[in-house]
Amino acid sequence: MPKQPVQDPTDVDQLSAVQIEERVEKTLQHIEAIKALWPGLERLEEGRRTRSVGRSLGVLGPPLAKLFALLRPKDGKDSALARSFHVLGDQDDGDDPERFEVELLERRMKRAVAEQKVADALEDLARHLDDDALATGEMVIGPGLAALDLARTIARQNASFRAILAPVLDDFRAMTKQARKGKKPEAPRPEPPAPEPI
Repeated sequence: MPKQPVQDPTDVDQLSAVQIEERVEKTLQHIEAIKALWPGLERLEEGRRTRSVGRSLGVLGPPLAKLFALLRPKDGKDSALARSFHVLGDQDDGDDPERFEVELLERRMKRAVAEQKVADALEDLARHLDDDALATGEMVIGPGLAALDLARTIARQNASFRAILAPVLDDFRAMTKQARKGKKPEAPRPEPPAPEPI
């Protein structure tokens, strides 16, 4: 009788350790492939990122698109109106500082909108993965802490098990000590001054 092909689990909670590792590898390959689709992406330092006027594109994009459409060359020639905007030619980071390069700005605007669409989808996926990691962690921590507590009890009562459990309990104790060191005691609050007598 021929073997039936192994079906992929329909829920991540059913994945084996091997399947999880395979998915991590595939996912990271997909992420690298996505990066390769967008060569030359610029990364901003945090201060510039939070202050970037590029955040206004969502609001200013529609009127800019209409303006750029009016300024776009017709039959390969700029209109009189478009030529009036050439005074801004040195501000569009284009090839010709004497010309306001509307086609370049339109292409950049379309790219920014497209990149934001991809970024939103990836952010949604990242949030979903992060939420599942937290939810899965919750399923581990509850019984895990109970198991650590039981391990301490067993170690106190049985010397041979204590030796086996020692590395686990040593790590747990070290982690607990480190966590306590990280917490600084609160400084006493000064008492408010007593009201002056009338």
